[in-house]
Amino acid sequence: MSYNNDLKTIELALWEASAEEAAIQYEHAKKFDDRGAMEWHKEQIRWARIKIAEIEDYLDIQKGA
Repeated sequence: MSYNNDLKTIELALWEASAEEAAIQYEHAKKFDDRGAMEWHKEQIRWARIKIAEIEDYLDIQKGA
């Protein structure tokens, strides 16, 4: 069980880094008024937030078990 939690922790770090990178890229696209890239990066941020919430919920449940 601990192995799964370790993997989820690594996956969480990956999604957090992905969200951070997407936010940086979003700001860059915003600076150049690239609307297509802005929409793409907003969607990447949204998806990363969903995955982060799912993983955090999973880890919280595992702590309680």
